[in-house]
This record gives sequence, structure tokens and C-alpha cells, in this order.
Amino acid sequence: MNITFRYLELLNAVVVSGSISKATRLTGLSQPTISQQLAKFEEELGTQLIYRKRGQTVELTPAGEHWFRASRDLLNRRQEYETEHSQSYTKDQILLRFGATPSLRGRFTEAAAKIAVEIGRFTRFEHVFAINSEEIVEMIDTRQINCGVVSAANVEDHKATLSIRPLFHDRIVWAVPASIPTEQVTNALINRSMSSNEAHALNRHVEVSAGVPWGTRTQAWYRDNLPGSAPFFRASTHQVAVDIVAAGLATCHCPTSLLPNLTEQTLDQLRLYDLEMIGRDAVLIMPRHLTSLRPFLDFQTRLCNYVDDTLSDPGTVRRFEKLPVPDGLLSEIAM
Repeated sequence: MNITFRYLELLNAVVVSGSISKATRLTGLSQPTISQQLAKFEEELGTQLIYRKRGQTVELTPAGEHWFRASRDLLNRRQEYETEHSQSYTKDQILLRFGATPSLRGRFTEAAAKIAVEIGRFTRFEHVFAINSEEIVEMIDTRQINCGVVSAANVEDHKATLSIRPLFHDRIVWAVPASIPTEQVTNALINRSMSSNEAHALNRHVEVSAGVPWGTRTQAWYRDNLPGSAPFFRASTHQVAVDIVAAGLATCHCPTSLLPNLTEQTLDQLRLYDLEMIGRDAVLIMPRHLTSLRPFLDFQTRLCNYVDDTLSDPGTVRRFEKLPVPDGLLSEIAM
């Protein structure tokens, strides 16, 4: 029986991503190649690992469950030994691959890069971009990165294998074009009606296509407070959504973590209303075994300290405005 790490990596990628077709993004291989390699793995084992059902999420056989657990354990152990070897016995040191979503890009990349340089034990620092937190977790599971900032909601099922450190609570604001008079915003919220001008920005809002924790609450908020506003725009990221709002075309919900990434020119084109709503809790994650290595533990500790020191009271909060409605309506409008 010839079981290679390559077989284990492919099985792990298929299970983590949910299907053979989705695993192509994580592995860089074509769907036929992945299917071919899995078939060879099954041939080596003399048993089926995956129930192949077209268009459905991957379902493992009992043998598949066994080898998936084995793949997680063996791949984690290999990564741990390789890192320890690089740290102790070679001139090469350690590669730090740091993943973040677009809304967290500007807030953490500069600090993470600076800390990696100051620690002095990392050979190279790589920043990896992903559309949402789910992709970041997938990339850590498949060892494409070894550290990332994600939404806490995406790591509930990974507490046994990941070191998870809280960072901050990401509040949500309502972004409205600054060109819209405050009186029009007030009338729209009080009367829950659209503008008589069909081309008015209050009649449209932007949906973000990437999965976000507050997506359903956004839909409910517009339905309850601006029922005449249609989801005319759909954007891949919150950055794109805010750009559309800054152009005066619509409104949207966005996380406060995005705001430090925006230019002063863009911020001047927005009016940001504090909804006092539940947003998301951002956390720093890395494979649990890496915290036994000093450079990774130092990086984790120092980045968390950076958040405590600089982000507990973000300067952008001064830009938030209270919703322009009577106090009695605030609790009804907040999410």
C-alpha cells in the first residue's frame, strides 16, 4: 500500500471545500485531475472514500471518514516537523503567510508586516487575499496560509485544531451618499417610503455577494425600514459597495473595519449612520501547534496587543452620525 501525502492533501482539500469542483480553487488542479488522483488513492486502499453524487456536497464513506481524520492529523504533524526543522537545523527560517479579507486589508497588513520584520525570525512575509472569512479558514485547513484574520462565526467548528484569539467587534454602519439632504433621509425612514424620484439613491441599495454574517439582517433592515429600496446593485466586496454609494447611486451597510482603507475623498462623499447593530467579532487564527513555536507565538501576541493599543477606539468613529429620526424610533430602526 503506497499512501502519499499528495493523496492526503487532495482528500483534505475536497472535504474542506465541499466538493471536487470547488477543490480546484484550493489545489490549482483541474477537476478531472483531482478525480483521477482520488480514484488512484481508492485503488491503493482497495475501498471507496467518497460517494460521488452529481451537484451535491461531498459525502464520505466510513473509510473516507477514517482517512480524512488521518489526513488532518498527518498533515498537521508534517507541518509542525517541517517548521521545527527550518527553525532549528537549516539556514532557512520560517515563512509567514498571512490572510485577510478586503475590509481588513489596510487595517492589519501594515501592522502584521512590520511585526514580522521586527521579530526577525521569518524569512518571508506573504499577504494572501480572500473574498471572505470562509476562504481564509479553508486556506489554513489546506496549509496554503498559516495565519489569518476572520469572522469568529466561521471558526466555531475548528476550535480543536486552531488557536483563536479575539481581536475586536466590527460594528456595522449605514452608508448614504453625502449629497442626499438629511431631511430626505429622515422622511424616508419615518414614512418608510421611497422617493418620488425613481432614480433617487434611497430607492436602491447594494448587496454584497460574498457571504457575510449580517447578510440576512441587512435584507430584513431594508425590508422593514426602506421597503421601497431595491437591491439593484450586487458587489463582490464591501469596498465595491461603498464605491457605488460614494458615486451617489445607492446606499449600503458596511463594516467599520473597512473605513480606515478608504481615502479622505471617498469618506467625504459618504454620510455614515451608526445602527448600533450586532456585526461580527474579528479573531486572529493559526494552527494550534504553531503557537508552540516562539516566532509564531510572538507574532500572535504582538498583533493582538497592537489591536488593543490602537483599535479599541478607532478614529473613524468621529464620522458616525446618529440616525436622523426621533429618539422613540431609534430602537425600531437599529438592527
